[in-house]
Order: sequence, then C-alpha cells, then structure tokens
Amino acid sequence: MKRCEHCNVDVNTNHGTCPLCFGTLTEVNNKPGLDPFKEKEDVVENKSKQILFKLFLYLSIIAVGVCVIINLMTEPLPLWSLIVAIGVLYCWVLIYHTIISKRSIFEKLFLQIGIIVGLLFVCEWVSGGEKWMVDYAMPSISMAVMLVLFVLAQTLKYHKGLLAFFIMTFILTLISGILLLCKVPTFNLLNIITICAGVTALVGMIMFKGSVLKKEFSKKFHV
Repeated sequence: MKRCEHCNVDVNTNHGTCPLCFGTLTEVNNKPGLDPFKEKEDVVENKSKQILFKLFLYLSIIAVGVCVIINLMTEPLPLWSLIVAIGVLYCWVLIYHTIISKRSIFEKLFLQIGIIVGLLFVCEWVSGGEKWMVDYAMPSISMAVMLVLFVLAQTLKYHKGLLAFFIMTFILTLISGILLLCKVPTFNLLNIITICAGVTALVGMIMFKGSVLKKEFSKKFHV
C-alpha cells in the first residue's frame, strides 16, 4: 500500500505516482485499508441485532406481565406465573451465556444446573411441596451431570477442566449428603446412589489424575 501526501489518500498500486495528482507516492505499512461498504454492513447488522434484542425483551416483559395479571385475577395462589418468569429468564441465560458466550463448557454447565434446579424448586413449591424435587429430580440431575462431565473429561481430554469437574462433583455429592443427614428426602435411594457415584468419581480422579489436579489447583489458586 502507498500513500499520496498531497491528496491524503492510500493507493493500492505498484506505480510510483498518484493517479489523481501524479505526485510521488510513499510506502506505508501493509495495513488493510478501511472498507466503507464493510463498515456500513457492520453498522446495519448491529442495528438489526439491537432491534431484535429489544423486540425479544419487549415480548418477554409482555408475556411475564400478562401471566402475572391473569394469575392474580383468577387465583392468587398458587403463583404459577413464577414458573413462566423463570422459564423466560432461563431462555435468556441459555441464549446469551450458553450459546453466544465463549466461557468454558464447565462454567456453562454449572449455570445451567443452577437455573434448572431453581426452576424445579419453584415448580415443586407451586405444586404443593410434595418433595419430589429432593427425592427424585435433584439426585437424578446430579447423576446425569456427573456422567456428562466424566464423558467430556475422557473424550475431549480436557485436562484444564479437570479441576472444575472435581469441584462440581464434590459439590453435588456434598449436597446429597447434607440432604440425607438433615433427613430432608422421604425416598433416599437415589441420593445414596448419587453419593456412591460421586465418591467413586472423586477417589478415581485423585488416584489416577492426582498430579494433574494438584497442578491445576496450584495454577488456579496460586498456591
């Protein structure tokens, strides 16, 4: 790329003179020049995204608002409109944090677990609090997450995420243990299976991947 100081323009040519004023061109760094058409396309695309974002946000607010009004006008309890509100929130989290975000797969999975568990707790409360959440849903989710994390760690050879896998498995196992100690569930079998699976996974990781865990722990927490 060459530049004409007189015309103050960049010229992509092999000639030594400016095609406008026939002055002498000087060499400049080979940086790509600005494409006005590309810039215009980017501006149009950004405006389209903003309009789409505002449209979905507007529809989300309208949907939740209508459901709350109908809920309060017909039967104030149970508040089934909370399920709609959390479901809409989950959709936004799913789009922006899970699909668009460039965070690690373990961070995405952790947030998904939190949102789903919260939604199920609200559903249980709205349905009358029959404890199906802690008896069946929570341990089933925990076992499914452990299985997914194990498959990801093995198939993707994701050593950098091994510490996150270990911590998440420990947390899920600890939750089931606390529920059993506090005698919260009325059906204990699934929580017992979750604890056994979690302890097995933790012991296996310590035995076979202990050095990797130690290295990642030192890097993460600077110890």
